[in-house]
Amino acid sequence: MSSSPKKRVLILGASRYYSASIAAAKRAGYEVVAVDRTPNSPGFAIADASAVIDIVDIEGIFRYASAQRVDGIVPLNDYGVPTAAAVAERLGLPGISPAVAERATRKSSMRDCWISAGVPCPRVELALTARQIPDAAERVGFPCILKPAHGIGGASRGVVVVKTQAALAEAIAFATSFYADQATLVESFIDARIEHSAEVLIVDGEPEVLVIADKIKSPLPYRVDQSVLYPTVLIGAEHARVVATVKDAVRAIGIPLGAAHVELATTADGCVLFELGARPGGGGTPEPIVRWVTGRDYLADVVRSYVGDAPTASDARALRGAAYHFLTPSPGVLDRVEGLDAVRARADVLDADVLVTPGQSIAPVRVGTDRAGFVITGADTRDEAYAAALDAESMIRFALR
Repeated sequence: MSSSPKKRVLILGASRYYSASIAAAKRAGYEVVAVDRTPNSPGFAIADASAVIDIVDIEGIFRYASAQRVDGIVPLNDYGVPTAAAVAERLGLPGISPAVAERATRKSSMRDCWISAGVPCPRVELALTARQIPDAAERVGFPCILKPAHGIGGASRGVVVVKTQAALAEAIAFATSFYADQATLVESFIDARIEHSAEVLIVDGEPEVLVIADKIKSPLPYRVDQSVLYPTVLIGAEHARVVATVKDAVRAIGIPLGAAHVELATTADGCVLFELGARPGGGGTPEPIVRWVTGRDYLADVVRSYVGDAPTASDARALRGAAYHFLTPSPGVLDRVEGLDAVRARADVLDADVLVTPGQSIAPVRVGTDRAGFVITGADTRDEAYAAALDAESMIRFALR
């Protein structure tokens, strides 16, 4: 008796971290085809088949997915979400609709959904052009936050806090410098007690919150993550309130399957939502972090949901600790990096890398892509993991010219 053929899944992206999704899909028993705009992407060596196609090329992805007879299309970042939605709809595959993809990638639409659903989020006004921002800021009040309305790609691009009218011109220039679309959200500044991110698996429209993390942010006026610590310190009713808010946020957008990465804060008055992505968290968040902390193969379950298969059963074990700590050395021109190999050899380091090369300038940190590298540590508790991350950071030396 012959066995059923393996289902075939298309992964949108094959770079360093997207390779983890390809490996996860293969662990789960699927055949994997992968696309990336970069030739010789590392994930191509893992996939069963691959092609050099930009993940925003909807027609190119449609032709390739059709030829490969895939059973599901998995987006791993905001750029891939609209593509996966459009192609899945045309091929009759499981996925989110283009309308849901638009709500999940355009911040102004996201806010409209949340406001209509009564989900807590900051007061907001949409300025369609840079010239409309000052009036919107006056109505919202200072301090406020400017952020691109269609800020696809994340990394806090264009996100800046404005404390006074005098600082507005410089903030507008920064907020509108990253995208051709000048539409900008002007939001009230939230005095957060703790900022969080949550990793969510959605099956049949029902979100399951796998883990909540706490964030340490860069100094104002920019809003870049310096460290993300797992799991949250919140317990009891406060933890339950965050879980409920995250689930409400996902349901309001209408995401029926796959993953969601939700960013929010707890304040003295409750929870406030900031952002949502219809995909896993970026970088090392899903792998190795979520798998280390929760014991769940998050990426494999995301793939299962996109081909209509059931996720793995959840266990009830205690969450372990992890720290995603970013390296932000002094600005200058890099001559060499020392100590990285020793850090990678540590038993408590799950991953580490330096993202600048000799001769490259290290910039002041204003957006996520300005960070020079990272260390991911795992331990029994988050405090142990964070201490390990800081110790590992002290072993890395950025020598400047």
